[in-house]
Amino acid sequence: MKKILIFKTDRVGDLINITPVINNLKLNNPDCRIDLICSNYNFQIAKYIIGINKIFIYENSILKFLKVNLKNILSTKYDLIFQLDGKTHSYFLATIHKSIKKFSLKFIKKKKFFGRYFQISRPNFLYEYFINTIECVENYNLSNNKSYHYLSLYFQLLKKAGFNIINKGHVLYYKPEMRVVKFDSEYIHFHIDEKWLNFNRNIHDKIIEFIRSISLSHNIAISSNLGENILFDRISKEFSLNKNILFLKSPDFSNLISIIYHSKTCISSHSGFIVHLAACYNKNIIDIVHQNIFNELDRWIPLNAIYKRYSLDDIEKINLD
Repeated sequence: MKKILIFKTDRVGDLINITPVINNLKLNNPDCRIDLICSNYNFQIAKYIIGINKIFIYENSILKFLKVNLKNILSTKYDLIFQLDGKTHSYFLATIHKSIKKFSLKFIKKKKFFGRYFQISRPNFLYEYFINTIECVENYNLSNNKSYHYLSLYFQLLKKAGFNIINKGHVLYYKPEMRVVKFDSEYIHFHIDEKWLNFNRNIHDKIIEFIRSISLSHNIAISSNLGENILFDRISKEFSLNKNILFLKSPDFSNLISIIYHSKTCISSHSGFIVHLAACYNKNIIDIVHQNIFNELDRWIPLNAIYKRYSLDDIEKINLD
């Protein structure tokens, strides 16, 4: 039985983005044991991922992590380690772990010091001596930017480790027990998080008019981020009497999964959690973002997803069909 350790201590959407990696490991070797080192935050999703044997939580301190998990982890000789979060602490922990083979992306970028550009990389040359890497250039303006699509690079790591890519889709088999949104017919999910607060009043007005327009023919469930959101409050006040719109302020992870699971289409300003979770359930995905990050987002779009992207200037052109 192969023993595999995966590092993913970053955001929730990033963790969902590697569910195809976990799924393909299990499809290639159903009896393999997969352990995961995640963050305290993305643990809320990690606990739903089928195929994980044991979860270790990293909480911003290598010393604290080693104190709690030294015996459990370092005493286990893993056949394979995949360091998939690019964090310095993960490179260090991956290096000191017992393992036959270790794999990671090598992130390369140029930085300017004293008027000159220097190329730097993660992991540095000391860690790279112990880890097999595939290069990922961190320059979102490259003409071949799609060549550094993150999930595709993770699949290259799997191939390098001897695994076949059997299924490229996102996977989260968790089915919510409770239906949070109780419309009698299908509905659109619109997530208004803190990113929307960076847009000007004109964009906010456009969003309100867009919601008004689609509410004539669609039910809409509008959710917000945790905490306060003045745009969400404005929209909820504007449409307080509209029976086709349901407002869900600060839903927790479990409720948000239910909202997405039962929806037809998910709209956000590229909320990683929304986009990647919607891909797990084959929902229509619509991103509304600044034109200047289109190229960057090409690295993050789930493979085989039903995905459309619109700029903030083209909100009125959004097609829900």
